[in-house]
Amino acid sequence: MLRLYPAVWICASLTLIVIATQDVNRRIIKNYLRSITLYPGGPWIDGQYWTLACEICFYALVFIMCATGQKARMPALALGLSLASTAFIALLNAFPDSAILAIFTETAWRAIPFYYGCQFAIGIYIWLLSQGRMNRISSMGLICALVAGAAQIYMAGDNTSDRTLAAAGHAFSPLPAVAIWVAGLIFIVASVTYSKQISRLPTAFLQSVKTLGSMTYPLYLLHFAIGVQLLDWLTDLGMTPLLALGLAVAIVCALSLAVCKWGEPPIRSVLRLVFDRLGQRVAGFQTKESRI
Repeated sequence: MLRLYPAVWICASLTLIVIATQDVNRRIIKNYLRSITLYPGGPWIDGQYWTLACEICFYALVFIMCATGQKARMPALALGLSLASTAFIALLNAFPDSAILAIFTETAWRAIPFYYGCQFAIGIYIWLLSQGRMNRISSMGLICALVAGAAQIYMAGDNTSDRTLAAAGHAFSPLPAVAIWVAGLIFIVASVTYSKQISRLPTAFLQSVKTLGSMTYPLYLLHFAIGVQLLDWLTDLGMTPLLALGLAVAIVCALSLAVCKWGEPPIRSVLRLVFDRLGQRVAGFQTKESRI
């Protein structure tokens, strides 16, 4: 909640303001309320929020495991996600036109980690790697998740290429998307493996990298709805498409910097204070109950 909600509250509100310049109605208000609560079912103020629904469902699984004292069983969760996702993607490849399978890829039910479970499993395996807790079964699960993840991205890229070809007459290879994904994973694993060496780099450099990383979340939430609207406004003012694109990117990046640097921290501080006090009350209540 500390990581996801502050940026959502700010970015969804900014998106609502921009949309309100064109139109505002009951449906848009409902979508806004679903967005700021991260309601998994959607629709949201911006279509990009669907990925957060997937995250919320996964985090709910992890929360339940931690709350019930099952954190040590996290490798089992990773293996389960790997196998379930691999089986689902294999079925999707064998039956690409299945209406039943499409429920878990094209509707609100995609939040259930079947199609994207392999990606979450890879994240758990990287965490296990950082803890020195990888064993033979986990290594096999990681290989399974990597194969499923590559297949999933290739299939998604191929599907996007087909839609682009139908809409604009242009197709592209999904292989660059897979290559970018692999490069990203290598970078993440390297950052975990060489964390001690990285921590010795100049503080100013590390802080800059951290800020750039923090910007990616609000940038993701703002870039589509606000970015497209900025393009419309700037081209209506007579700017060339390329200049309008460059300025729109700069404005959205500046907004993202402002959100992560000055918007999120105060909200997160208040939330943390509320959670700390709530935790103290619960602990005090449990102590009182034990004495009784």
